[in-house]
Amino acid sequence: MRAPLFHSLIASLLLPACVIGSEATPEPDEPPVGPDEQRIVDDAVGVSLVVPASWQVAKDPVLFETHGFLVRADDAPHDHATARVALAYQAKPRDLERLVAEKLEQYAGAERVDLTLPDGRRAVAVTNLPGTDPYTAVFTSDGDRVYEIGLWSEQTGLDAAGTALLGKLHFRAPKQSISALGLTRHDEALYGVPPPDLADANALAAQRRGMMVRAAAAEDPAMQHAMVNEMIDPPVPDNVSAAAGCGFTAPASLYWQLQWDDTNTFYSGTYYNLRERDGWSAMSGNYGSWWGTNYHVGLCYAGRLNQYYANDWPAQHWANAYAAFSGTVEWAGWGTDGFATLGRYVVVRNGNYRSLTAHLTAIRAGVRWGAWIDGYWDVVGWAGDTGGPWDPHLHARVAWGESLTWNGQPYGGQSVAPLRLRCFDCNDYDVDAAGAGGFYTSFWHGRWMRY
Repeated sequence: MRAPLFHSLIASLLLPACVIGSEATPEPDEPPVGPDEQRIVDDAVGVSLVVPASWQVAKDPVLFETHGFLVRADDAPHDHATARVALAYQAKPRDLERLVAEKLEQYAGAERVDLTLPDGRRAVAVTNLPGTDPYTAVFTSDGDRVYEIGLWSEQTGLDAAGTALLGKLHFRAPKQSISALGLTRHDEALYGVPPPDLADANALAAQRRGMMVRAAAAEDPAMQHAMVNEMIDPPVPDNVSAAAGCGFTAPASLYWQLQWDDTNTFYSGTYYNLRERDGWSAMSGNYGSWWGTNYHVGLCYAGRLNQYYANDWPAQHWANAYAAFSGTVEWAGWGTDGFATLGRYVVVRNGNYRSLTAHLTAIRAGVRWGAWIDGYWDVVGWAGDTGGPWDPHLHARVAWGESLTWNGQPYGGQSVAPLRLRCFDCNDYDVDAAGAGGFYTSFWHGRWMRY
């Protein structure tokens, strides 16, 4: 019998397979560690890497088709993951060309680049892949092992930073088997429930919020319509970038709501330093990425996820999370390839609009591909920090007109700015509304909002 999801994830994060720091023992042919550097050693993957001491590492918390770790550089283009170094533990060197061919077939527009690494090792890069940033997958082998190194960059193609990181990798025989890690398979680690000490409070908060939504909708026919029908009104070009053909604001008929409830309580962390206020959050926190900065870029890129108007809403582990609106679930799973930094995430489509809620600790049972959810009542999952080494938060955004990858992950289209954000248990709002609550219509970095 498997351990509960929460406890198995915590156990996986504490596994000693990844040794970080200057005390990690080097192999004879590996370089020394400088005063401001650290050596990352993963004994299950079979690799070591010397990087600046300020870089952060996150081990895979579950078992994917490859197993490895994310590296986040403090000087990365958008201050998030730079690379994922992984062992393709089910493959042998004879399978390398097949893996390359599969990747090229999966992604239209992908390109093959043959490489020779600094140690003379042959490698093959597959570039121009979509993701949270332009993404490249590099395949190489050592002995009887195959490695897949994923690289995020600011521009399409393999850039200088990615090439430099490849040159710093040192492969070594693994000292621990992947099976010995005891990780749960990714497709068996999607759904969960809050721990017993939180479950009742979470359920009551969701019920209370739902009652407020129903009260608001009872006096607002337009909201009643939005709760059960697909959205057909297109976004409105904004004044700044309309001439460039991108940059849109949501129409008034899109009932875009705040995506948490009373279970959300602030905390102090590395990137957020906010006092406790139950039921409140702040636009991208006080140190999180704001519109057009760091990770939140892209208005209308064709080959990547556009996230200019995304918000990182501070939220602790297991806070209830909602979609921006009602619709059909189009993704409920772990991000793959260039989308790995989203961790567990849910996409809900309404017409040509898509709500994305990411970094979830778990997804709620029943939130599955093709299911219609009442976004104003149904919890889609619970806040967390999956996808990278960062503080717990809800990464949330709305886009319009996106394309889908071969396995259903969204990219391209347009990043959509909110015209107004619907709140239900709020008394500090900018525009009144029919029924309970109101709308926020003024937005700035760190603005406090109550749901």
